[in-house]
Amino acid sequence: MKSGVVGLIHGNIDDLSSFHNQFEREGTEFRHSFQVHNTDYTTSGKKVLTGQAATQEIEDSKSVTIDDGNGEIIVQEESTVQGKYTEFVAVPDEFIAVKSGAGTFLFDILSYQYNQDVTRANMDLNEYAEEYYTAEGVDPWQVGFYGNVGNAEKGVVYGENVFSDDEIGEVLERSQLNQLGLQYNEGEYVIKNTLSESGYVELYQPSNFVSTDFAEFVIQNLIQYME
Repeated sequence: MKSGVVGLIHGNIDDLSSFHNQFEREGTEFRHSFQVHNTDYTTSGKKVLTGQAATQEIEDSKSVTIDDGNGEIIVQEESTVQGKYTEFVAVPDEFIAVKSGAGTFLFDILSYQYNQDVTRANMDLNEYAEEYYTAEGVDPWQVGFYGNVGNAEKGVVYGENVFSDDEIGEVLERSQLNQLGLQYNEGEYVIKNTLSESGYVELYQPSNFVSTDFAEFVIQNLIQYME
């Protein structure tokens, strides 16, 4: 897993391990399951868990039928039990990342199971950008912004070294950032990523990175800018 929405663990879940529960809500039985499939360690010694999670919930929908006799249209509300699924990568004393925004249900499940707050991260991309984009060899290739006073109130800019652009650079400097993509060298690797203010992180390069590399990247480069 090289991308995901990061949830911060406000505490330490040392005993984070597989579990499944059955519960009842308004007369309907539901299940959720958290399954750890692999345990590994980063080069800095952090434990990394990877696996899958699923839950059930009520989903409202409409069914439409047409009467054969008179053509009357009949619309009925239906409630069915539907499942949600996500993959995850977790560092028990730091964070858990789920595959997409649809998987953030896992944050609530873990908060309840372990009595620890697990909340979707908010990342200060302005502070992160100030630290990184001015460094030698760093190419900001994607910048999303909002809150600018002027003709360009919000938008997303793509290109090379966009902060240095004569036309858009000043706009970006005085705006709030909600997306940021950087490319730069780190040791023997070329790192290319995209980040969002709402906690989404994706590593495009190196292509051979695995979940432990993703976890190491978040811990070493990003977590200090998240709350």
